[in-house]
Amino acid sequence: MKGIIYTKDIYREIIPKIIQDEASWSRFLSFSAVHYQMGFENASLLYAQRPDAKMVETYTKWREKGRYVRRGSKGIAIIDSHGYRPYVDHVFDISDTNGRERPEIWRLDKENEKEILDLLHAKSSNAQDYVREAVEKEIYGIDKNYVENISDLCRYHDSQNPEHIYDITKAVIQSAQYMAAMRIQAEPPPASSLLPVLATAPKLMVYGLCNTVLSVAGQVLSGIEKVFEMKKEKQRAAMGIEAEKEQGIERSDRNTEKGTAGHGIQSIRHQPHQNTDTLKRQGNGNHKRTEKAKYEQLSLSFDGGYAVCDCGRAL
Repeated sequence: MKGIIYTKDIYREIIPKIIQDEASWSRFLSFSAVHYQMGFENASLLYAQRPDAKMVETYTKWREKGRYVRRGSKGIAIIDSHGYRPYVDHVFDISDTNGRERPEIWRLDKENEKEILDLLHAKSSNAQDYVREAVEKEIYGIDKNYVENISDLCRYHDSQNPEHIYDITKAVIQSAQYMAAMRIQAEPPPASSLLPVLATAPKLMVYGLCNTVLSVAGQVLSGIEKVFEMKKEKQRAAMGIEAEKEQGIERSDRNTEKGTAGHGIQSIRHQPHQNTDTLKRQGNGNHKRTEKAKYEQLSLSFDGGYAVCDCGRAL
């Protein structure tokens, strides 16, 4: 419990610094764009302790990825809320690890932009427009509750004016668009329009609006990540097919060579048109009986699977 209290203190102390001005808010959104899988609470904790962190995982996760945390490395405290009771866990930045394997980080650039947008079934012609439209679609989604949650938070601001709620929603959208655009290196919109609201809002409203920003942008970026994973799986499958073809050709060549080399021996040992009497006349005294006068050549086909190892690529 002491660890949670300590972590919560860090959380409360960092919030005012994050929203104190436009530069601070923009820096935090850019940092959160790298760690978009995290919610606002843990992103803030990570930012407060390691603002230079590039990729973080737990000790166990790093081992699963083929990397090892260096002895003496200091863990970064976060709160794990997945279980029945929240508890303090620790993550380590990739700079604190060693190993041959280095996780591949997806990148959206001019070379793969069109392909990725096609896989996303995007109507937008470029990544910048896609982010703008995807964030709005996420926040106004029929099965989402973002707008309702923003409306509820506005009660803490003593306002239920529809126009005021709409303005705050648009400000949340702009900040989410800024965060997502920074991750894919697209031109971002202004991120400061939410600051006037955060500057005068009570703490609960500040936490709620900031969490909404990170949740919306995180969903959009996770959708892009899934497309990259799909693309990677297709590439692995294609590599597997090519490997099977190549190994199939090699097996066929080896079988052909064996057949050619053994043809002379087989022609002497197995003459399909010779019967028992013929063999006896050739002096085969040990021959007792021949089951069949005609022999069939059997071929063993091996239909095996091939495991493709994706070892990652150094960045």
